[in-house]
Amino acid sequence: MADRGGLSYEEMQDASGLFIPENVRYMVDSMSNYSTNTFRLETVSASTAKSQNIITVNLPSSCLLDLGSFRMHMDATCSGPANPAAPVANEVYAKLPQNAAQSLIQRCEVSLNGIALNQGLNQFNTAYNLKQLAKGNVPRNSSVDRAVAGAEIDPLDPTPAAGSAGVEAESLVVQDWIGFLGEHSTRYLATDIFGQLQVRITCAPNSVLVPKVLGVPMGTFLAGAAQVANASNMTYTLDNIYFTVQSVSLNMAYNRMLRERLEADSYLPLNYKEYYNFSQGNISTGSQTTRYSLSSASIDKIYQTQRDSNFQTTGVVALELPNAALGSGAFCSNHFRFRSYNSWGAGVNQKLAGNFRQRSSYNNISQPQYLQDIMGCLCNVGYGQDKIGMGADGTMISSRESFNDGRFVATTVMNHPTRYGVGCKSGADSRGINSALTYETQGQVIPAATPIDGGAGYSGTAETFVLAETTAEIRAGVGKDITVLF
Repeated sequence: MADRGGLSYEEMQDASGLFIPENVRYMVDSMSNYSTNTFRLETVSASTAKSQNIITVNLPSSCLLDLGSFRMHMDATCSGPANPAAPVANEVYAKLPQNAAQSLIQRCEVSLNGIALNQGLNQFNTAYNLKQLAKGNVPRNSSVDRAVAGAEIDPLDPTPAAGSAGVEAESLVVQDWIGFLGEHSTRYLATDIFGQLQVRITCAPNSVLVPKVLGVPMGTFLAGAAQVANASNMTYTLDNIYFTVQSVSLNMAYNRMLRERLEADSYLPLNYKEYYNFSQGNISTGSQTTRYSLSSASIDKIYQTQRDSNFQTTGVVALELPNAALGSGAFCSNHFRFRSYNSWGAGVNQKLAGNFRQRSSYNNISQPQYLQDIMGCLCNVGYGQDKIGMGADGTMISSRESFNDGRFVATTVMNHPTRYGVGCKSGADSRGINSALTYETQGQVIPAATPIDGGAGYSGTAETFVLAETTAEIRAGVGKDITVLF
């Protein structure tokens, strides 16, 4: 709905022909008794962590927290040569993957007063990287994300120097989250009503790391048993882990308003995004159908992709993304190499759409009503985020070549875009019914198995990854009584 300068629809009717635009009105206001401050939060667990370790932090209670300010700070150090000051041939540097800050998180569990707010997302890092392709954009990726969160893979050998250990080491900050911490209908959480917020983070496996052989360009196949062994032993360590969050204080009238609302309605509602992931492995043919079921009050979007079944293998070389634009990252970790497995046939220009086709279905209703090619999938990347028109933000996809291999995502939209965002549930309600969803693909070619020594290390099979984005609701009652409606 267009901005009416603060007037209701009825007022606009009464003032027909007398409307005064907001940008010519002289109106100001102020907030009294406002204050804010930022706090450092230490972990309940150790301040050092490695692969599969769990990091826990409790957020302040009895205050108004700005969830948009919640950040995780850490120093990430990767393994490297036995003597980094004097590396020798065939030694391997472990390099951080793209979106390093988020890619080092395997699970992110949030609870209120001990009640879990999420239940279905086992691969936070994969889900973040997949959604960032659509929700993110190149300008932010090449500025804020690159400076703060390690958005791009560094393809160079770490150089020993004064104050440097000669291995990959970088300070990172996680400030963009998916799920409750980053996608909610109310940014400021009144913990005196909703209760104690706890976050548990599980560190990612070592397979997210990227191998870089001393003196050899990144992306070059490993050569020899020594390089393969060194790459398979890559590790990382997180040090100096702490969190920060901002708290605000408003006029006492705000607290009275919340209490009155609580007395009148018996609860305060808050919507947030909840994610579920599904997969099907051992795919070796040119077509497949992934079937799954999901019960939710609002299924909003489905993000679907494929990757090689070797994504959990440590030591597979990175892909240099074909025809990737400057600012969107030149390399892609094997763990997050999302592929269409499109096929064209001999002698066919690979700038054409090719033979790949896909579609989803919800309770036997196909979406779309036809088999969609790669160009339809590419257009849907922005459409699924309501990035419409010439002036809209772009995405992370900068070429159809890199979309086919490295950044493929097929989006199915099931909700309506509104200015209220997460605050309005408009997706498919699958509660109380035996919901059946599918992801179907055709026209694919799965590469044959190849060795890591001298080859790409393909397993010969592919695995689908389906990410379901839903809207859940928290209801906070009297006495911090929490009810979660998924």
